[in-house]
Amino acid sequence: TGLETPESFRITASSDNNRIITVIEGGDRMGTLYGVYAYLEELGVRFYGLGKTGTEFPPDKKPLPSVLNRIDNPSFLTRGYHAWEDRGNLDFFLWMARNRMNFWTAAEKEYHLCKKLGMKLADGGHVMMMHFLNAHHEYPYNHPSFKGDENKPKDPYKTGTGFRGDVDGDGRLTYFEAHPEWFGLKNGKRSDNTTDEFGDNFCTTNDDAKKELAKNIVQALIDGRYSNVDILNFWLMDGSRRWCECNECAAVGNHTDQLLRVVHAVLEEIGSARRGGRLSRPVELSSLAYLETIVPPSHPLPEGFDYDNFSMTFFPIERCYDHMLADPSCTELNSRLADNYLAWVTGDGRHYKGTMFIGEYYNVSYLKSLPMLYTRIMAADIPWYHRTGTRHFHYMHTPTRLWGTWTLNQFLMARLLWNVETDADNLVAEYFERFYPTTTSITREFYSNLEQAMTGFKAIRYWGWKNTLRDTSKEIFTKRHFGYEITHPLMNDGADILEMKSFTTAARNNIDAAIIACRDQTELNRLREDEYRFSYGEMMMDFHYHLYRTALFHHAGNSESARRELRSLERSAERLRSIVDLVQVSSSHANAENGLEATQAVDVYEFFKKTYGE
Repeated sequence: TGLETPESFRITASSDNNRIITVIEGGDRMGTLYGVYAYLEELGVRFYGLGKTGTEFPPDKKPLPSVLNRIDNPSFLTRGYHAWEDRGNLDFFLWMARNRMNFWTAAEKEYHLCKKLGMKLADGGHVMMMHFLNAHHEYPYNHPSFKGDENKPKDPYKTGTGFRGDVDGDGRLTYFEAHPEWFGLKNGKRSDNTTDEFGDNFCTTNDDAKKELAKNIVQALIDGRYSNVDILNFWLMDGSRRWCECNECAAVGNHTDQLLRVVHAVLEEIGSARRGGRLSRPVELSSLAYLETIVPPSHPLPEGFDYDNFSMTFFPIERCYDHMLADPSCTELNSRLADNYLAWVTGDGRHYKGTMFIGEYYNVSYLKSLPMLYTRIMAADIPWYHRTGTRHFHYMHTPTRLWGTWTLNQFLMARLLWNVETDADNLVAEYFERFYPTTTSITREFYSNLEQAMTGFKAIRYWGWKNTLRDTSKEIFTKRHFGYEITHPLMNDGADILEMKSFTTAARNNIDAAIIACRDQTELNRLREDEYRFSYGEMMMDFHYHLYRTALFHHAGNSESARRELRSLERSAERLRSIVDLVQVSSSHANAENGLEATQAVDVYEFFKKTYGE
């Protein structure tokens, strides 16, 4: 029939006795809904952005198509945003449905609406141990060697050799007191550091610990905090060096081998609950290739591993956005990540043969919803991910309101995820022609300059930059990608401070000219929203420009020039302090109290004020 996947649709139209007969049919109910929106697109409607301002209708009525035979199957089966908080809104959810985006969070208060609009709802993350195997939570069983818990269920686990009883004397037994051997060995001692998502992982080779963790997770899927979850993000602790150091764990293989053996235990428990009727809905598990698990497993996966209900999400958090991930000229940053990704998805000798998910970082928490643009990167990366076998995609910390210039990112990404054969250049050209009809050329030039102005902020923010500004014993610029003067090396060429400032100035001239030239009220509203978010990025660029100049004078021992530069830096800081709403449109990790806090350099700013202030 041509409808090969869920959410696919067919639209046909034909003439019969002066009538036009149009049929929209879907591979499932969501395919039918997507088909209706696609038919509106055939009539000239475009769902570019949020709400009425973001919707573009054709200037003239178009006749209904009398001949049409369109069949759409999605290129990526999962398309959306990784989130874990209730922060959506009606305009955002309707935009997602109209643009065939289907991934959001089960933590959303309006989860019923999300399900109605066809979204897969996810939750979980780096909180698995904090919630389900927390060293400080009360042990839920009648431990045979402890008095006072006789009213609890029989203990299904053997007493370990490390049992020491109620060590703190509070009259209750914790998981750690009952089974210290379940928890990670760190520096020769078992660690009870599980109070947040940055603690220490448990001993992943302890079968009883895995069983208890899996059992508690499944109960949460049945009637607990994850009772609305379709996809559970099963991640262990965040950050590096969180792993158990015992000989048994080391013998399993690398950290990815250890992780996948825990995943196997959880999948088995979910499967048992499904077969026994205790869990009445299908639940997929997704884990992560990230930091120390960015490398593929070094050993075969456990026999019977449930590939059908599992995906591995590749998170390239350390990448740059000056280059596409596969760009061979980016040897300093992206090459290692691209090599690891390809090792997951290509090669007959690889041990993992399952589904891959991409978790991008277009609004990584370090960026704080700056007016980033990724038209060049998305147009290259998304089809490449698809060619290499990935069929699931999201990015973290999406803004859900006050998009402004983010609108183009969201629309382009949605179109490419639905159909990787989309001609990105033509799509972007139509976007500017339709969305900015009286200022098409100048607004497109504004966007081009803005994209080049913002591209280096990931390099500024991520790689330990703040300490080098204060410490005169260190070089300020630690990566070839990023410096003060404009340079263009053959390899690892990124945006430099003066280059970013020049493009920011050009973008300001463009947006001012577009607002003057605009002759359409709806278009003017769009331009003003663009200018509003751009002004935040412009202030941020000005702050960093003066911050780096102050640091350069500081390193050179030129106190008088540093003192003069500080005055400009202080003016930039005060302007940023007035920005509030623009930095509170994303997740709690990516939001900030105000624009100054969003610089993530308040400590450096205060250091220079103390050193050179009057």
